[in-house]
Amino acid sequence: MACRGSGVQIPSAPLTKMNTSFIKEILNQTKELAFSQFFVAFVSLLQVSLVVKILGVEKYGIVTLMVTLPSLIFRAFHGKNSDVTLLSLRRGTALVYSYFFDLVIGIISFSICIIMLNLPLKSYFGIDNLDAYIIIFIASRIFQTFSESSKAWLIKEGNLRKFSILDSLSVGVRFLAIIILISISATVENYIIGQTIYSIFYGVSSIFILRKNVQISLFNWDDFKNFLKSVFPLYKDIRLNQIIGLLPQHFDVIIISIVSDYSAVGIYRFAKRLIEPVNYIIAIFNPWLQNKLSQEGETFKIQSFFRKFLLPLVATVILFYVSLGKTVIELIGSEDFTIAYEPMLILLSGYSFYLLTFWIRQYLLFNKLIKFHTYGRILYSSTFIVLSLFIAPIYGYSGIAISLSISMILQKIFEYFIYKTKLSQ
Repeated sequence: MACRGSGVQIPSAPLTKMNTSFIKEILNQTKELAFSQFFVAFVSLLQVSLVVKILGVEKYGIVTLMVTLPSLIFRAFHGKNSDVTLLSLRRGTALVYSYFFDLVIGIISFSICIIMLNLPLKSYFGIDNLDAYIIIFIASRIFQTFSESSKAWLIKEGNLRKFSILDSLSVGVRFLAIIILISISATVENYIIGQTIYSIFYGVSSIFILRKNVQISLFNWDDFKNFLKSVFPLYKDIRLNQIIGLLPQHFDVIIISIVSDYSAVGIYRFAKRLIEPVNYIIAIFNPWLQNKLSQEGETFKIQSFFRKFLLPLVATVILFYVSLGKTVIELIGSEDFTIAYEPMLILLSGYSFYLLTFWIRQYLLFNKLIKFHTYGRILYSSTFIVLSLFIAPIYGYSGIAISLSISMILQKIFEYFIYKTKLSQ
C-alpha cells in the first residue's frame, strides 16, 4: 500500500487562523493520547525527582545500570513488535497467535538474560550477585511483552482511549510501587521490586483489557506455525532495526560507568530523563499517525502536519528547555544535579531533530521500506561508537551527549533523503 503524502504543495505561512484550526483538529483527535502522555511525563519526572532525592546520585546510577541488561535483551528481541503485530492483524490474523508469539519471545529473552548474568560481565551492569529479586524482575518482563500485541490491536481498531488508559494506569502503578517501597527503605532492591510490580501489572492488564477479543479456542498449532512463517520476514527486519539502535540508547550509560563512576552515570541519566518528555510527545502521535496511514494512506497530508504542527511544536519545546531548564533541574533534582544542564541542552538538539522527523519511519514501514530505517540506524550506531571512543574519555557525560545527538541527527537526515527520493515523487 502506498502511503505517499507530499504530493500536495503547501505554501509557507505564519501561524494563521487556518493553521490554528489545523492544530485544534489534530489535538482534538489525539486529546486522549495527549492527556495520557502528559500524565506519563509528569508522573515519570516526579518519580525521577523523588527517586534521586531518596536514593542519591550513586544509587540512582546503580539502578540505572541494573535495568539496562534486561532492557537491552528484551528490546532486542521484542521492541516495536507491535509493528509486526499490527501488519499481521490487518491481514486478519487472530490476536491469540500474537500473544503466544509474545510469550515465546519473552521466554527466550529471559533465558538469555540469565545466561549473560552468570558471566563475569554482570559487574558492568551494577550486579554483583544474581539474587532472587533480580531473577524475578527479569521474569516479570515476560509479562510486559504482552503489551505490544495489545497496543497493536488498539491502534488497528482506532481505540486510542483504551490505549491511553493502559499506559497511564501502568505508569501510575509503577510510580506508587517504587516510591512507597523506597520510602520504606531506600535500597536498590526495593527499587527493582517496584519495577517488577510495574512489568507484571502492565502485561496482565494489557491482556485483561482485550479479554473479549482473545479467543483461545481458535488456537491451533499448525496455524500458529503458519503465523510464525508469515511474520518472520518482517519480524527479522524489525529485530535488526532494533538491535542496531540499541547501542546508543543503552550502552551510553555503560560507557560512562567504564570511563567514570556511578555518580557520572546518575548525572547523565538524570539529564536524559529530563529530555525524555520529547519521546512522550512522539508517543502521542505515533499511534495516531499509524492509524491515519492505515486508514487514509496517500491522501494523508504529511506536509501540512510538518509545517503547521511540528515546526511550532519543536520551537516551543526548545524555548521551554533553554529558558526554564535550570529551574526544572533545581525543582526536580537537587544541588548535586545542577551540572546536568549542559548535557541536557546537548541532548535537546538531537531529540528536537528526531521530533521533527519521527514520521519518516512510519512511511518507510507502511511502504515496506523499513530496511532503510535499519540502514539509518547502522549509521546512527556506528557514528555513536566512533565519536564516543574519542569524545567520552575527554568530556565524560557531555561527550556521550554530543555523540548521541550528532548520531541521531545524521540518521534522520539519511532517512529524510530516502523519503524524498523514494516516496515524495
